[in-house]
Amino acid sequence: MAKLKALDEFFDDTLGLPIGGKEYVIPAPDAETGLLCQRLMQAGVAAAAGQETDLSDLADLDDDQETDLYRRCLGPVYDQLLADKVTWPRIKHAGVTAFLWIAVDLDAAMKYWESGGDPEALAPNRAASEAAASTTRSRGSTSGTSRSRQGQRSRGKSS
Repeated sequence: MAKLKALDEFFDDTLGLPIGGKEYVIPAPDAETGLLCQRLMQAGVAAAAGQETDLSDLADLDDDQETDLYRRCLGPVYDQLLADKVTWPRIKHAGVTAFLWIAVDLDAAMKYWESGGDPEALAPNRAASEAAASTTRSRGSTSGTSRSRQGQRSRGKSS
């Protein structure tokens, strides 16, 4: 019987964000926060696709709840950012990045981080998207399985 290596030997469940010359390391969220973020993301994707979503168990986020979501996603780093007098736009950018890391994967978080929050920078190049779509079709892939596996790997340490 094959024995698996200890997860702690290769799996990194933290997110490092460099802000103002300092590296802030965001620890993995608790399960409740992780599930909340995934639920919010799924609802957002469904709404963007024009599908009805039942969010009766989740209130619309007001300013205080939005701040609480950033606090939950950033964990103890939220208080460190405040203590270091990091500006609110940078804290918000870090919070959204952490949210995407929790709800989607590291790649999505990195794309958002490097976009500076600019939606234009996040929008894929149409020609590149069409080329990728035709390449995917020519390989016969319609399941999205490789994307799922990529997302699962993205939380581990890269080599």
